[in-house]
Formats: sequence, structure tokens, C-alpha cells
Amino acid sequence: FSSSTITTISKVKNSSTTSLNLSHPTLAGKTLVSVDECLAAHQADTNGPIFVDGSWYHRSKRCGRTDFENGPRIPNARHLDMDDICLGPASTSGYPLNPKNLPHMMPTKELFAAAMDAMGISNTDHVVVYGREGCVFTPRTWFLFQQMGHASDSLSLMQGSLEEWTAKGGEVETRPVVVPRADQMDLNTPANYRARDAPNIIDMDGMLEAVRGGEDVILDARGTTFQDGHMDGAVNVPYRSIVTKDDLLKFRSREELSIVFEERGVDVMSDQRILLTCGSGVSVCHLFLALAECGRDNENTLVYDGSWTEWGADSDTPKVLPE
Repeated sequence: FSSSTITTISKVKNSSTTSLNLSHPTLAGKTLVSVDECLAAHQADTNGPIFVDGSWYHRSKRCGRTDFENGPRIPNARHLDMDDICLGPASTSGYPLNPKNLPHMMPTKELFAAAMDAMGISNTDHVVVYGREGCVFTPRTWFLFQQMGHASDSLSLMQGSLEEWTAKGGEVETRPVVVPRADQMDLNTPANYRARDAPNIIDMDGMLEAVRGGEDVILDARGTTFQDGHMDGAVNVPYRSIVTKDDLLKFRSREELSIVFEERGVDVMSDQRILLTCGSGVSVCHLFLALAECGRDNENTLVYDGSWTEWGADSDTPKVLPE
């Protein structure tokens, strides 16, 4: 770890707990928060909340980790690299196996807790996930925190980019930092952060049973690639239908989201299980969060983490393919 990274962690750690409900009450209990709200919270107490950069780019030469390490970034922010803090392949990881080497699979609770300790994040800190302009998939980082048990009233997703933050007068830092890597973390030492096993994940066996049973709703968040092949019975709800056209980091209103699901025949408030899939388990998190924003209890909403990357590559899975 670099000395600059350790300095950043220690600066936040001492005050985050006491400031949680005093310095930024407008964020408490709010999932989707505007850049203005985030600026107000940061200006009220520059050591809290903790901002976590979740920038990740699909089919792009840009690297969220590199951009973060080089700056600019929100002062004292952290970066969570979903391609690093994940279930690794059998050949390189010391934690449970991912023999198919599927990308950015949900990490174990032990790895996530170790990562939080390395970043200086505690269970009582209010975390705000944000991203850079051009990044679309910050909901996956929010989902990681939510699944690992970070309290919902202390977890927010910024609606807007770092660039909007800067344009509105938000301060940034530009000094180089180094983001801790998973292979540097000691998984044998009990962590201070308390994580849990992800409760809303379903594996391929579970999906096979669901597809063959035909009793569950299956939603696929992919865009045009849905037409190249999908699960039998899956309904296409593209992740881009969840966000605004002008800013892909901003969710549409609850009313608009409800219409998106209604138009596709999805009863958001049904007790029926809703199973979510996409290309590789990333854009699917838009649907998970959107359903919750529409008032659905997420107990019966499950994410297929392997998604089409796993399903499409298996010769034994039932598929609907173009003729």
C-alpha cells in the first residue's frame, strides 16, 4: 500500500461514525441522491460520507482503477474495482473457486470485508457510490455493498458524474494514489468490517430449475444482444430504459420506471419471484435497484451472477436463438 493511500484512510476513519446522522441528514435513508445533495453533505463534513468510485467501462480502453489512481477524484474517496474484488479463478485465488473463470463474480464475504478494512470503511459509515462521465454501471458497485450487508439507510448512489460535481464547484484531489489489490489482502485474519453471504444471488442450477418450471418471471437487462440469444421465457428490459437519455448515471423517476415495467407486463409488487440476468452480471443491477425504487421488496428478486456469459457458453442450457 502506498503511504498516500494509508493517509487517506486514516483521515476518514476517525470521524465517519460520529458524523453519520449529524452532518449530512439529507442522505440518511436515501438511495438515489443528487450531486447537489452530495456536495452539501461533503461541504458540511469533508471527512464524511465516504465516496466510493465505482467507475467501470464495458468494451472500452478506459480503466476505472487507472483513472482513479491518476485523479481527479472526490477528496478522500476510495475505488472499488469489481474485476479485482470478486471471486477469482481456481488458478490464482486462495478463496473459493470460480472454475469457469467467469468475470466479476460476487466476492466472498471474507474478501469483501478484507477490502473494506483495507479501504478504511466500517459498517457504520455512510457510503456514496459515484462514477466518472462515460461510466454507466455504478449500480453494480452499489449492489455489491447492498448484498454484502451494508445498511440500506447508509448506502447511496450519486445521480450524476464526477464531472458534474466539478462543474458545480465540488473540490477534487489530483495527487497519485494506489488502490489496494485483492491479492495483497489477508483473508485469514478476522476483519473489522462485518459482511454477510449475498442473499439475492441465484446460480445456474437455480436458473435451470426456474426456466424449466416456468413459474418465475425472468428479466434480461441486455440491449440489442438479447436478440442474439436468450433464455426461454425471458422478457427484455434494457438497462438503458432505466436511466435518462441525457445522463446514463441518472435513474428515471419512480413513475417512469413503473411504466417501463408495466409496458413489459411485469407486476412489480407481485410475490412471484423475479429473476434477473444480463450479459455478465453487471447491467442486471440496474433492474434490481429500479424494482426496489418502484416499491418492490427485494426478498424475491434474485440476480443470476453468471448471466449469459455462463448460460450461453453451456451446451446443455435451453436457449432461444435466432433462426
